[in-house]
Amino acid sequence: MMQRKTGKYESPFLAEVKSGVITAFSKINQGAVDEDLGRQISGLIVQPPEFRLGQAALPCHQFAKKLRLPPVKIAEALKQELSAQSLKWIGQIDSVNGYLNFHCRSEVLGEWLLNEIAGGGYFAKSLLAESEQEKMIVEYSQPNTHKALHVGHLRNTVFGDAVCKVLHYAGHEIVRATYPGDMGAHIAKALWYVQTKKGGKLPPATENRADWLGVMYAESEACLRTAEKDDVDEFARIKIEIGKVLKELHSGKGPYYDLYLETREWSLGQMRDVYAWLGVAFDIWYFESECDVPSKELVLNKFKEGFFSKSEGAVGIDLSQYGLGFAMYLKSDGNGLYLTKDLELIRRKFEDPKITRSIYVVDARQKLHFQQLFKTAELMGYPQAAKSVHLSYESVTDESGEPCSSRTLKGVRLSVLRDLLEGKVKKDYLERYRGEWTDEQINATAEAVALGALKYGFLRVDGQTVIRFVLDEWLKLDGDTGPYLQYVHARCCSVIEKVGRPKDLGHLTLETEIEKELLYYLGRFNHYAAQAAREYRPSVVAAYLFDLCKLFNRFYKDCPVKTAAPDVQNTRLRIIEATASVLRGGLGLLGIPAPERM
Repeated sequence: MMQRKTGKYESPFLAEVKSGVITAFSKINQGAVDEDLGRQISGLIVQPPEFRLGQAALPCHQFAKKLRLPPVKIAEALKQELSAQSLKWIGQIDSVNGYLNFHCRSEVLGEWLLNEIAGGGYFAKSLLAESEQEKMIVEYSQPNTHKALHVGHLRNTVFGDAVCKVLHYAGHEIVRATYPGDMGAHIAKALWYVQTKKGGKLPPATENRADWLGVMYAESEACLRTAEKDDVDEFARIKIEIGKVLKELHSGKGPYYDLYLETREWSLGQMRDVYAWLGVAFDIWYFESECDVPSKELVLNKFKEGFFSKSEGAVGIDLSQYGLGFAMYLKSDGNGLYLTKDLELIRRKFEDPKITRSIYVVDARQKLHFQQLFKTAELMGYPQAAKSVHLSYESVTDESGEPCSSRTLKGVRLSVLRDLLEGKVKKDYLERYRGEWTDEQINATAEAVALGALKYGFLRVDGQTVIRFVLDEWLKLDGDTGPYLQYVHARCCSVIEKVGRPKDLGHLTLETEIEKELLYYLGRFNHYAAQAAREYRPSVVAAYLFDLCKLFNRFYKDCPVKTAAPDVQNTRLRIIEATASVLRGGLGLLGIPAPERM
């Protein structure tokens, strides 16, 4: 990988716009522009709604009071001062109704940009100033053992992985962590059901044992619901039995604990298989079971020190002054909660003093949980907690709109999802290549397209949107889908393969506005990648790539390559090659493969 340069990334065109405006403003204002005003000017520069209007615009209305001039006159004065400067990147400047519209010199930008992309330098530029770069730990993908893994679980994993990728690309050092729920009442329920309702009989090794465990858990929940509804005494008896199982699991010895150790590996094995398919890897595996006993000891020690107090027999901390109520860390019976184990976990994370914040990718229902956790940890003496972030997301539903659930076995199970996706890709798109492509090529492409459909389907929207998983819609080759983006990349590769690579890396011959617009938009990739990192929103990259593909298809339609004059052809081949490179880079940030043939 190319070594990144230090310093905050900014396109040379926008950098010249900002510096030029500040210089012009200082002359009009008859004095130097201070730092605050400089930031204000930089913050006001926007991109016009249409390319023909320019590639940057400055509204002058906010300076009217300071300069005691109407915005129209300010814009005209700035234009006059800017016209006197030696500008490399800025061509035409328009003054329109109190706005300054700046047009980029397409040939200048193009020659620089295409060389930067072709050489890889464009993707090696730091998007952050050195002072802004941090070491963060991102915790994502926290599935429970002994529960069925379904398509809904992938939202967390795919989202978290993409967040890690955009943060790393921006210049941060990222520690990837997962935290499987391998201890708790759900395991006690599943094992109790296996022993009491199934006679302790376990499935053979030839069966999908992880899926079988998920069914056992779902059936245990159904059994409890029926008992609660039909027989209160039976329900109470079952609850006592499950409580005894849980106590044995916490003790770390006994037949139920031995069964737990065996079955736990079945679930973890399935998780590892899923991660391998997704191309997801973690630096640290934390386990809920490892935090269970130490977390209670931590709370009790802090209670003895006077940090925690009691309320109705429960141990916790009153956070009412922060609007967070009483945060309970030990129940009146002495048992801990999820919050208890998370407090121990955040303590372990911050043992590394270089970690500046912990980012948690967890569903939206846990908002108060993390608010209480961060404030408690901050009060305990961990200032990193104040900068920590809960990245929330909404649920995933099946085609009927029913939420995916391990408890009710709603949603496509991950044990069959891969075959389902790849089988459909082969049937709908790749069978026509049978005999022309090898089986290995067909299988690899099917896997790539399946992953593209799946990951883009989760990443194209923000976390606040409920996602409806509709396999046929996500696999379409047109519209806002992963396969559509992959197909455009494959089209770029196909043109290069058929016509040949560009030969001349010098002068550009741009004949149409769409060529210029596409060039400029290619140069916006780092801008949107930086925004995605700053806002923890991979959807920003997804939206950029979709718009880029639409632009490219307009270019592909209006700008023939094979029949073009040599200099024009060479220019267009360079643009196509750059488009393929940016698409590969952007898809890579989303964890999506970029096949060269589809």
